[in-house]
Amino acid sequence: MKKKIAILGGGIASLTTCLELTQKPDWQDNYDVTVYQLGWRLGGKGASSRNPDASDRIEEHGLHIWLGFYENAFALIRACYEEFHQSTGAGFSRWDDAFKPHQFITVEENIDGVWSHWPVTFPANDSLPGDGRALPTIWDYLSMTLQWIEEAMRSMGNSPQSQTHSLRRQSKPPWWDVVESKVISDAMAAGCSLGSSLIEMALARVRSLPVDPKTHSALDHQAIHWILQQLSVWLHSFVDHLCENTDFRRTWIAVDLFTSAARGLIADGLIYNGFDVIDGYDFRSWLRKHGASDMTLQSAWLRGGYDLAFSFVGGDTDVPNIAAGAALRAMLRMVFAYKGAPLWKMQAGMGETVFAPIYQVLKTRGVKFKFFHKVVNLALSEDKTRIAEIKIACQATVKNGQEEYEPLVRIAGFDCWPIRPLFEQLQEGDQLKTGNYNLESFWTDWSDVDTVSLKAGEEFDVVVLGIPIGCFPQICRELIAANDRWKAMVTKVLTIQTQGFQVWLKPSLAEAGWQLDSPILGAYVEPIDTWADMSQLLKVENWPATGAPKQLAYFCGVMKDDPHIPGPEAHDFPAQEYDRTKATAVDYLKSKLTYLLPRTRDTNTGSFNWDLLVAADGTAGPNRFDSQYWRPNIDPSERYVLAVSGSTQFRLATEESGFANLILTGDWIRNGLNTSGCIEAAVIAGRQAGRAIAGGNYKIIGESDFS
Repeated sequence: MKKKIAILGGGIASLTTCLELTQKPDWQDNYDVTVYQLGWRLGGKGASSRNPDASDRIEEHGLHIWLGFYENAFALIRACYEEFHQSTGAGFSRWDDAFKPHQFITVEENIDGVWSHWPVTFPANDSLPGDGRALPTIWDYLSMTLQWIEEAMRSMGNSPQSQTHSLRRQSKPPWWDVVESKVISDAMAAGCSLGSSLIEMALARVRSLPVDPKTHSALDHQAIHWILQQLSVWLHSFVDHLCENTDFRRTWIAVDLFTSAARGLIADGLIYNGFDVIDGYDFRSWLRKHGASDMTLQSAWLRGGYDLAFSFVGGDTDVPNIAAGAALRAMLRMVFAYKGAPLWKMQAGMGETVFAPIYQVLKTRGVKFKFFHKVVNLALSEDKTRIAEIKIACQATVKNGQEEYEPLVRIAGFDCWPIRPLFEQLQEGDQLKTGNYNLESFWTDWSDVDTVSLKAGEEFDVVVLGIPIGCFPQICRELIAANDRWKAMVTKVLTIQTQGFQVWLKPSLAEAGWQLDSPILGAYVEPIDTWADMSQLLKVENWPATGAPKQLAYFCGVMKDDPHIPGPEAHDFPAQEYDRTKATAVDYLKSKLTYLLPRTRDTNTGSFNWDLLVAADGTAGPNRFDSQYWRPNIDPSERYVLAVSGSTQFRLATEESGFANLILTGDWIRNGLNTSGCIEAAVIAGRQAGRAIAGGNYKIIGESDFS
């Protein structure tokens, strides 16, 4: 008998579960799969849409750029493109037309109140993400880290301090006296620093050991750790001289960061026990424990890492926090395991680049989609062991004679998600259109048209909960009350609000005064600390021949939580929060953007020249911003999942729901990556959910530190 699978939510984790279950040609002999989705589009926090009132421009929840180590996400999209384009002929014909590598990143360094760019162009490599090659082991990462330190120290040259830093004052292991004189004499003979000799010695000892750490002795690792301690001592001996040379100081900070990380890998047993063992620490606290200097801990690149993961409790930029293991795992994968390039930019909106192809593939395979189906409650059986009923509010109904809602529109050769429902398909379409209701809002004042109850054993056998954890206090009340692990999870796994805005500018990057490569930039002023040039999207928008923008800029950051977030009856709350984001954006353009793009400054006022925005005719000054796009991500389903210190242990794995017929999926579960909101974490979780239902013991790349 077929299993009826009810998949709740249409984000990437849920859709990945669908793909995993339906990948075999005979899947319909075993499963009947239905996706229940709020509103009119798929994508969750990655959803985007096209605005027909503004040249079909792309409007997104925020900045979405894939990282080069996203092995599962790229494997998924590569497979989808092969299947998708053959069946529809729409959009990009190949995945590597839809995604392009990006190597240039800069962070903003502030020294004594003066901002400056700290740019890095990462080297390209010949690999392609999604090629199925395994990630490095933790022991591999240690070797790679030491090799990077060695190469970086060559570029540093001699230190401003004496080459004869004494190691005799330090506590030494018994074997050190045998090698000390040789280390120092070799360093002097080569004319290099003692630090270079130390890192060469540590790297040589690592390379001399077998690749399987289980064969190593404790003394092997103690020796490497002790040498790295001496390297830290040597580095810190000339910290007072670092302001004399900017390039030297910046390299020194990176070397200090990676040396501290390498020391911690060994000292805290991560090589044997995995990254999760240090998740009780905040990343900065853990680095400090292993010798990182205050200069390193406050550096722009480390701040940029917290910005990348929106890692601020309550959206408060004065409260940075990210679990050390999750942060270190992600950092090492980003630096040493990327394929092709560290970042990959989509060449259209995420809606048409990712979610439309996935939807088309699943639709063709035979998965059913129930749009306008809002999950209201998961009800337990009398014995509290399983899901007995799913209560769903129907927001709208398709017109008679139409089997399912068809959500996509064709724009410039792409199947896209519209900015609002396709009213002509809905019985309530005229009313929805006239009232301009937002069916995706928790605070909507639209009244649902019906209620549906799905019963276990009738409409479903298995439930896949792919709705974000921010919604659980509303829809999982019975589960939380019945299970202590659920109570702990919703308390300890935190979420925050984020915000973003997009501006379409008349001048190109160069014309606006930017002198470097197309940027992805972080660690700038809070709370809008991140900027990315997304001008590549302009070519797939429908701008007129004259007056078209030459530049598209995305900005994003956290949004501090309102201490009293109201209930669903507060229909005016979203408008207030949109106003708050708008005020933040206008202030940013007035006083912050002109540093990044100096030729956008009005010579008369010294502030931003509002005439440079592509805007509605007849508007002037800050009112021209009204034609741009801004968004606060405030809904429970949109809140960004954090990986704060101490929270990993409270995440539940896909099969740990505690209820017999409930499978969990999403970036919030314990999926192996366990980092802040991340598409790779969600895809891993989706694959895990599919495996849990279909059976099998195959490993998924990246789900374990030892796979």
